[in-house]
Amino acid sequence: MESYFQLTNNKEIITYLAQQFPNCFTLEGEAKPLKIGIFQDILVRLENSVVLSKTKLRSALRSYTMSWRYLYSIKEGAYRIDLDGNPHDAISKEQMEHAQHQLKESKEKVKERFKKRTKVKNKNPSMAPNKSKALQLGDFVKVKLGSKLLSVQIINIEKEHIKVKVGSGMELMVKPEHIVSK
Repeated sequence: MESYFQLTNNKEIITYLAQQFPNCFTLEGEAKPLKIGIFQDILVRLENSVVLSKTKLRSALRSYTMSWRYLYSIKEGAYRIDLDGNPHDAISKEQMEHAQHQLKESKEKVKERFKKRTKVKNKNPSMAPNKSKALQLGDFVKVKLGSKLLSVQIINIEKEHIKVKVGSGMELMVKPEHIVSK
């Protein structure tokens, strides 16, 4: 019986797609708007691949297209691209407004979760995050790792994780509830 490896994690699948289709998928920086129907295009191109299941691919694409980085890329008049990076349909005003609405809802959900978690976890008022300013790229914050507080800089904000960089240059993905002060 032949055994094979299959990707199951959304991040691993997107990394794989970025390797297979580097002109379409990006792991860092600004995302590119994807052609409508890209799921089918991927299935056709990777027809003989046993690395991906349709269900996991669909889940990974949903995660990718709902990320804040991707939603920011949906701008009226910008072109959606195919797997080779070729332009296709232009993004309509309605599509842009829908993406902006999704982005706003997602940010509100993260903000609410962050508020609830910090209220429960930070009973000490001196440890509560500064509520006057939302977290932004470049902010320096403290992150609780185990029993220690670590000073870090925010380098990317995603739907449920925040990518931070410590002084040594090491990058970590943390959940918003682990940020304890600005």
